[in-house]
Amino acid sequence: METTTTDYHEILPSPRMHRPPSPEPIPDDESSDTQQESPPSSRTDDAATAAALQIAKGFIKRRAKKGQASGYLEETDNSTKTLQPRGEPRKLPHCLLGRGYQSNSYFAHRLLNIMMFIALIDIVGILVYWLGKDIDDGGVYVPSVYEYLKFKESKCDAESCRSCNTVVAYAVMVYHMLPIMIMIGLPASGLRACEPFKRELRLGNELGKSKVKRSLYLQACELVAVVVLVGNAVVFLYFVYSFFNGDNFNCSLGRVQVYAVFAVISFIAAFVELTYFARFREHLKMQLGAFKESDQTGDVRSRLARRRSRYRTERSRVISDIRKRLFKETELGNLREIESILTYAQSRLGDDFADDMYTNASIFFKIFSRSKKNPLHMAAYHGNIAVMDMLLKAGLKVNSYDKVARMRFSSGDIFWYFAQHFISNPALAGEEAAVSIFKTTLVTPLHCAVSTGQINAVEWLIRNGADVNLRSQSSISSERVPPLFVAENPEIVSLLLEAGANHLEVPDPGRLNTLTVLQLAYLRDNIPVAHELEKWGGDVALTPLHTAAASNDVHHVKKLLKRGADPNCVGEHGYSGLNRRTPLHWGAINGALEAVELLLKAGADPNFQDVQGRTPLHWAARVNRANVVRALLENEATDPHIRDNLYMTPILCAAQASNVTKEIFEELVRHGANINDEMPNGDTPLHLAMKCENETSALALLLCGADIMRTNMDGFRPVDCTTSTKLQFEIKRAAGNRDVMISYTHSHAEFARKLRKSLEDASITTWLDQMDPSGIGGGSVWREEIARGIKNAAVVVCILTEDYASSEWCLKELALAKECGTPIMAISTERAAITEELQVYLYTRQMVPFEPSILSVNNENKRNITYTYDEARYSAQFRLLLDGVRDEIENRRKEMIRRGNRRRHNESNPTLIDPASIAELDIATVTEEFVFISHGDQHGAFTQRIYERLSESGVYCFLDGAQGLSDMQERIHLAKEAILKCSCFIVIISSRTTESELVRDQLAFAEDKGRPMLPIMLNDLELKPDKLYTLSRTNLLHFTPELGFNASFTTLLRGVQEHVTSNSMAAPPGARRARPTLFSIAQATAFGRLRNRGSRPNSTGLSSSLTNSLNNSLLNSNSNNNSTRSTTVPV
Repeated sequence: METTTTDYHEILPSPRMHRPPSPEPIPDDESSDTQQESPPSSRTDDAATAAALQIAKGFIKRRAKKGQASGYLEETDNSTKTLQPRGEPRKLPHCLLGRGYQSNSYFAHRLLNIMMFIALIDIVGILVYWLGKDIDDGGVYVPSVYEYLKFKESKCDAESCRSCNTVVAYAVMVYHMLPIMIMIGLPASGLRACEPFKRELRLGNELGKSKVKRSLYLQACELVAVVVLVGNAVVFLYFVYSFFNGDNFNCSLGRVQVYAVFAVISFIAAFVELTYFARFREHLKMQLGAFKESDQTGDVRSRLARRRSRYRTERSRVISDIRKRLFKETELGNLREIESILTYAQSRLGDDFADDMYTNASIFFKIFSRSKKNPLHMAAYHGNIAVMDMLLKAGLKVNSYDKVARMRFSSGDIFWYFAQHFISNPALAGEEAAVSIFKTTLVTPLHCAVSTGQINAVEWLIRNGADVNLRSQSSISSERVPPLFVAENPEIVSLLLEAGANHLEVPDPGRLNTLTVLQLAYLRDNIPVAHELEKWGGDVALTPLHTAAASNDVHHVKKLLKRGADPNCVGEHGYSGLNRRTPLHWGAINGALEAVELLLKAGADPNFQDVQGRTPLHWAARVNRANVVRALLENEATDPHIRDNLYMTPILCAAQASNVTKEIFEELVRHGANINDEMPNGDTPLHLAMKCENETSALALLLCGADIMRTNMDGFRPVDCTTSTKLQFEIKRAAGNRDVMISYTHSHAEFARKLRKSLEDASITTWLDQMDPSGIGGGSVWREEIARGIKNAAVVVCILTEDYASSEWCLKELALAKECGTPIMAISTERAAITEELQVYLYTRQMVPFEPSILSVNNENKRNITYTYDEARYSAQFRLLLDGVRDEIENRRKEMIRRGNRRRHNESNPTLIDPASIAELDIATVTEEFVFISHGDQHGAFTQRIYERLSESGVYCFLDGAQGLSDMQERIHLAKEAILKCSCFIVIISSRTTESELVRDQLAFAEDKGRPMLPIMLNDLELKPDKLYTLSRTNLLHFTPELGFNASFTTLLRGVQEHVTSNSMAAPPGARRARPTLFSIAQATAFGRLRNRGSRPNSTGLSSSLTNSLNNSLLNSNSNNNSTRSTTVPV
């Protein structure tokens, strides 16, 4: 199918600095006759050109013209003094340039030589014709040339044939082109009177503000060249017609044939001369800085305009001049001049002058249009945000239409309009190649910015209300497209789509250009744009029902459904489209709520999957269509758990979209979606949002309960999936996850706040307790916040001051950090002494001293001590601290990866130990003493922790079940052999292990073989953070009523005796003062339990056999009381 596509790079001018004539400055005082102008600013967006433009411009004296007194702007003659640059070429001759100038030219000598060659042939041909004899008498003269150029056959009789006369007639026409060919070649001859361009010294700002001027002679040559081109084309066509019309060229006379051959040579050479003329003209034009036809002028139209201005009203002259000046200065980007012009326009025409001057351009007779020279279009085209701000404030509209590609009627344009069919141009500007007198296109500023890839300008226009779906207006239907169709930058495509651009629109349905923007991208071979469109659900044109659904054209949808259109069709005539999408897909992608509801009522399948396996709900969530997501989920048939070909559910697709609102995730979760749903690689929605660096989507997921600590198969948390430290900082802060917890005394809050700011400036989240415990009495809320901050932090930074060691709260913070395994880094500010208690928690060699950065201390207020800092030294010391903090954060990240892998292993194998982390112990050859750990395949993480801590302490351990044996009998046999050889038997006692037959058998076997036992009573009670903080510096006393009560009581009694005086410890009247030995208490308790076993319930929850085994181990203690063979270790 033949298609016609729009290329706006051929319609709009290229984004290069133009060189219009120098605009006159706006008069500051209308009544002044003369005025001094300050040098205008150079173009702001071209640094290199701006430097070149500073060569030298002196003071400008302006001679006032008549019209200035009346207040309107008019061109004036400027007497300019410029600083002449050093160096000057040879002075030019007055009349004729020498041969040296011609030889040192690329094209001048070639043009001159071909002109002389043609002139020689033509002169000889003309002389032979006019001075020779008649053709019948042995010459070539034909009395009546025009008689033999008529459209009729040349008949031959018995005596003569008139076809030779026709040949001579054509040859004579070619030879008589001599004057024209000489005229075209004279600009290369060196004659000063025939120079192609006016010689003007343009320095400084004149380079950017004045056009190259063609001479009148060159303009005449251009028009004559057009005559030659047209004439030769007509002659050629006339020759072809005559050649096939009878015996017009059946001539056997040798002299006529020779005469005709030289005419053919001259005819061909004429095209060569025209080619060199065009090359010579283009080379000089570009050498002078005019790279396009619009950069030069013949200065004819300006003279005519000055004459016509005499018959216009004063207001029209002011408007015309302002329009011209404002457009030129916007093209150059001169902010100061633009501001002056706008101020003048408002003072002369009123504050609403833009409404009158820059109304929308219109097309009349469906072909022609006149440009309004809207400066906003030009500013958008060049991406000049500062100018666009000024113009918007002045009242120009961001959605206005104007004709940007204007048709020029200069002699140069006319020459190239015809010459391009015969002469190739090495680099014809896009808009010059596309300009046609029969094609008019009106565009918006957004079209201009998009076509030139001005990303910042596109963002500015969208932010200020530009309509991203506003089509251009054109005399050709295929050119009426929205800005998205002219975008060739994938980033701009993304901006337009985020702003609501309809990428499923078919702008010319049923005609030449029935295409979507995706098809256009593939036709242009713009693969990056095509891929960006496909991410947003881009598709090829399918059916009218698809187009109506995407456009939310409810009337058309009803009409098509009423006529029997299938609501689940995927292409025309039963064919399946490229992506196999239904109209419901298209409506969901574009957020067409009314069309979606109508299609659902008509029986459209909400679970219909396209070639990617995605349903309409997938796409609605992916492109952030909250209203459509809600409508689809309210349909009972919609399944939010369907996975596409990449195993993604709708909630996972939504996480990939940018700026997804909380409402979408809430709707999905409310209808059964899992906010922590996982892909096969373990990525959750939060992982995907972080990988795409979608901050808004990630924050919305956190508000809906996403787990920031969940790891994927690679062990990465969501915050580990991005390299953006800013994004990591924001997400951690929003989730309440802090990298650093600062421990300090409230008297030094000023330094703590400064330290927090420094850490946060380095994108490290920080938790700082600002609740004074003295004011709240150490309430549970405060303690809970402290405990949670310490437990979740990667490192605790301790600000060691003189009053730190005396603060009970600070010591509890260190103790809790030590208990939780959170690293502690200390910094000192007052050279405080480190007590023995602090040495338990702090590594003094890792302390970072900040004393060198403190110039003075203000301790007048003991509750608010402040410092004066040397900021340079503070920064140096802070960098030392920062390195250590970042190392600890990285260690925490690796630890979280390890924990995540262990958690995932435990979830898949909840009763097994990770064999990879257990050192295998060969029972058959072991010679060292070791302990046996029995756990009954329960509490894997706790058991492994016990194993690791014992191994770190130098104790060899045999962990039951860690050998990976699949045969249970082989495992039992190996365990018994290990129990026989072990030095100690450790058994974990809990409500779950007591039900394990394996633990009961191992415990009974160890008892029979007399192995020393260490029962671990595992207490799985989870303490709240406030309790953890309160009890962090105390020794816990563990009691089990049924077992080891007396041992625990003895520990309790010793603790009481440390705090109660001896007098208070006197026995009450009638009580025994003697304290029995520990063994006697244990023995009595054990016998008492045996006597009462049948009547008392087992309050520990232990099985009878397990309790008997433990009690028997107590009864079988050594009689000398030197040691016990079994000790209960409560945990």
